[in-house]
Amino acid sequence: MALNYDYDDTSETWPFFLLTVVLMILIPLTLWQLVWIFRGSDNEKDKSIQENEDIMEPLNDTYTLASIKKFRHKFLKERSNKIFNKWNLIIIASWCLVVFLIQRINANDAIKESTAGLFDPYELLGISASASDKDIKSAYRKLSLKFHPDKLSKDLTENERTVLEETYVQITKAYESLTDELVRENYLKYGHPDGPQSVSHGIALPSFLVDTTSSPLLVAIYVLSFVLVLPWIVSKWWTKTQAYTKKGVHTLTASYFVDRLVNYKPSEVITIDLIIKWLSNAHEFKEFYPELTAEDFERLLQDHLHRRDSGEQNEIKYRIVAKCHTILYGLLDVTCAFRNTDATNMTLNTFKCIVQAVSSVNDAEIYQLPNVDRATFQNGSVDEIHTLGKLFTYENDKIGKILGIKDSKKLEETLQVASNIPVLKLLKAEFVVPGEDRVTPLSVSHISIKVLIRSAKHKLIPVDKFPSERFEESQDFDDLKDPFAKQEQQPLLPYSFAPFFPTKRRNAWCCMVVLQKDSKIIQNPLVVQKLSLSNLKNEFGKLDVKDFDKDFNPEDWEIGTIKIPLGQQAPAENGHYYFRVVIKSTDYFGSDLDLTMDMNVCDPPKVEENETSYSDDEDDLEDDEDLEDDEYDSDFTDIDTDTEVEEDAVDEK
Repeated sequence: MALNYDYDDTSETWPFFLLTVVLMILIPLTLWQLVWIFRGSDNEKDKSIQENEDIMEPLNDTYTLASIKKFRHKFLKERSNKIFNKWNLIIIASWCLVVFLIQRINANDAIKESTAGLFDPYELLGISASASDKDIKSAYRKLSLKFHPDKLSKDLTENERTVLEETYVQITKAYESLTDELVRENYLKYGHPDGPQSVSHGIALPSFLVDTTSSPLLVAIYVLSFVLVLPWIVSKWWTKTQAYTKKGVHTLTASYFVDRLVNYKPSEVITIDLIIKWLSNAHEFKEFYPELTAEDFERLLQDHLHRRDSGEQNEIKYRIVAKCHTILYGLLDVTCAFRNTDATNMTLNTFKCIVQAVSSVNDAEIYQLPNVDRATFQNGSVDEIHTLGKLFTYENDKIGKILGIKDSKKLEETLQVASNIPVLKLLKAEFVVPGEDRVTPLSVSHISIKVLIRSAKHKLIPVDKFPSERFEESQDFDDLKDPFAKQEQQPLLPYSFAPFFPTKRRNAWCCMVVLQKDSKIIQNPLVVQKLSLSNLKNEFGKLDVKDFDKDFNPEDWEIGTIKIPLGQQAPAENGHYYFRVVIKSTDYFGSDLDLTMDMNVCDPPKVEENETSYSDDEDDLEDDEDLEDDEYDSDFTDIDTDTEVEEDAVDEK
C-alpha cells in the first residue's frame, strides 16, 4: 500500500484539526461557565429565609460605607457581572470560530470531492444496507439497462459518454463487492473492491509555511510553544497547586501558624490581639502588597476592629480583611490539628470581631448593633446590660436611652437587627448509633442535637412545652442509610448583618467536640450553614406574652437539627465518657451554644432463651417410634425506645 504525505494546500485537514482542538477546550469550559451562571443556591431558599433577608439585606446596604460599596464594585464579582465578563466574551468568540470553521468545511470543494471519492456500494446501487440479495440483483439490473455502454445514446458527447461509462464501472464494482466472494473480501478488508489503494496523509499545514522562506518562522513558533510557553504554563500551574492547601491557604502561612503553635507556651494567654498579630504575617498579604510589612498589616487590621478610617489605605485594608475569611478557616484547621481548645475558641472569637468590626468580646453583643453610641451606653446604663436578651426586657423607649439612640427610625432599625440575630436554645442532645437504642463498644455513632432557633426578644420557652415525639430520631430506611441527608435538606442561612465587612457573607456555626477529661479537641470542626430561621418572624416577645399557655403553640415553632459525625469509634470498654460540644457562630455574638454530653457505652442487650417442646401426632409416632420431641430456641430482643435526657435549666436574671 503506497503512502503519500501531502501538505494541506487545499485546506482539507487543518480546519478539522483546529475544530477538534477548539471543541475539546470549549465544551467543558462552556458547561462549567453555565453551571457557574445558573447555579441555583440563592434560589433554593424557602420563603421564611427570603422574608428574613428582606429585613436584613436592605439594612445591611443602608449601613454599609460608600468606600466598602466601591470596593465591592471594583474587586468582587456581583451576579450582574456573571454575564458580562471576559470569560464569557472568550467563549462567545470561540463559538464564533467554531461556526466559521464549520462553514469553511461545508464550502470546501476539495473536502466534498474527497468525500465523494469514498466507495459505498449501497449508495451506488441506491439501496439500503439491509437489502436482500434479490433487491441487490434487481437494483443492479435496472441500473445496467440504464448505464450499459451498448444502451447509451449515440447523440452523447465524448465527455458525457466517458462519465456514464465510468458510472457503469462503479455500479458493476458495487454489485460484485456485494455478491462476489473475492471482491467482497477486498471491500471488507480494504474498503475498496480493487484491494489496497494508495493512502494520502494530509499534514495540517499549508506548504507555504514549510518552504525555504517560511520554515524558520515555523520552527521558531514550535520552539516558543513547546519549549518555552507550555513548560512555563505547566510550571505555574504546578507551583500554584503546591503553594496552597486544600482550604486555599498559602503553605507558608500554614507553616507559620504551625510554628506558632509548636512554640506555644501554656503560660501564654491567647488573645484576639495575638491572633491578629498572627494574621498580619500571612503570606497572602505580602503577595497582594509586597512593599508593606507585617506591622503595616497589623495596624490596618486594628483600624478595622476599631472602625477607624485608614485614609488612602482603605482599599488595602478592605482587601486584607476580606482575605481573613479564608485564612481564619485555615488557622482553625491548624489549631484543631494541635487539639488546642483555647486557640480554637479565640480564633472563632477573632472571626466574629473581624466580621462585626469590634475590638473585643466585652459588650460585643451590643456593639454589633448599628447606631449604638458607645459613650452613652458605657456611662449612662444603670444596670449591667451585656446581652441582647437582657436588653429586650426593657421598653423600646428605655432601650433607646440605654443605647444613646434618639432618632425613632434608627431605633426601629436597630431593634430589627437585634431581633433577627439567631440565638440557639438546646432542646435535646444525644449520641446516636443508627438502628440501635444505645452506644455499644466500638460502634460508629454521631451526635444529634435538637435546637430551637429563636430571637433574643422571644420569651424563654421551657423544653417540656414541646411534645417529646418531635425530638425522636427518624427510623426510616433512608434516614438509617444516610443519617445526615435531612440536615443537608434544611435551608441555607441568609446573609449576615455585617456592614463593616468588605464582602457579603453568610453566617455559619462551627461545631467542635472536646474530650472532657483533657480538654482536647478530638476532630476538625463541622461547619453548619443550613438551618431554618423561620422562628425569628414569630411574635412572642417577652413584654408581649401575658398568658404563656394560651399564646404558645408548639406547632408554630420549627425545631432544627445539627448532626455531628464522629471521626472515631466508640471506646472499647463499657463506661461513661464525657464530651464538651461547642457550637460557635462565625458572624454573631450571643449565638453560641456550649454543652456537656455523656456517652454511656454498654454492651448490646442479652438474648433471652426460651425452650418450647413439640409432640408429634400419634400417627407419626407409629411410623417412627424412635422419634424424639424437637426443641427449638426462640430469640427475642427487648428494645427500649425510651430515652431519658437531662436538660440544664436556663435561668434569666
